[in-house]
Amino acid sequence: MNRILLPAIAFAASAVPALAQDVAPPADPAQAETPAQADAVLESSVFDGDFLVVAAGAVSMPSYEGSDNRTITPAGGVFGRIAGIGINPRAAGVALDFIPEEKGQRLSFNLGPVARYRANRTGSIKDPVVARLGKLDGVIEGGVSAGFSLKGVINAFDRISLGADVRWDISGKGGGRVIAPGMTYFTPVSKGQVIGARVGAEFVDRKYAQYNYGIDAAGSAASGLPQYAGRGGFKEWNVGAFTAIDLSG
Repeated sequence: MNRILLPAIAFAASAVPALAQDVAPPADPAQAETPAQADAVLESSVFDGDFLVVAAGAVSMPSYEGSDNRTITPAGGVFGRIAGIGINPRAAGVALDFIPEEKGQRLSFNLGPVARYRANRTGSIKDPVVARLGKLDGVIEGGVSAGFSLKGVINAFDRISLGADVRWDISGKGGGRVIAPGMTYFTPVSKGQVIGARVGAEFVDRKYAQYNYGIDAAGSAASGLPQYAGRGGFKEWNVGAFTAIDLSG
């Protein structure tokens, strides 16, 4: 199974410039050679200090877990930093980062809670056989997100981030556990715009697989499908692209 995030566009909603840094920016921003110089250049940009980005886009994904039918669904999210707490988007969810980022440092770490909603078979089911299995309640997943970021990979301004979310069903539906590693790359193309891309995957345990894909005796009798016991392992890969633009100029 795979999920493709179509190019999304995000708009910076607000920004509060940070205090001046010890490192002076180069006269020509293009001549910045270190993350510290890059931070100094971006000091007056919308992406420095406290800011909030509101995003809108679309996602191509299965109509329910395990479906062969794909739908293009509107999607949105938020990204930013408020009072030193990082806010990072997730599919139908959000992750927070409680580790402050030190300006001028090339390596930084992130750690915080993560939550998302998984709709499962709560919408329209086109396959008449699967429809006989009935609806499947949506699940709220919660857990922890951790990883690290490295600045100055290709240029002084860019960043690559590696990390993983570990989420459990906290809604009491028996939805199991998901481990979702991922890698994100982004770079500013001006003081008011960044572009980036992300690739990730999901690995699930037996309880997750059984909840979403398992077929018990009653389901087999209703649908005509054979009984099936779900097994944990690799579930899907996903890719996406995004851009964020400061509308305030």
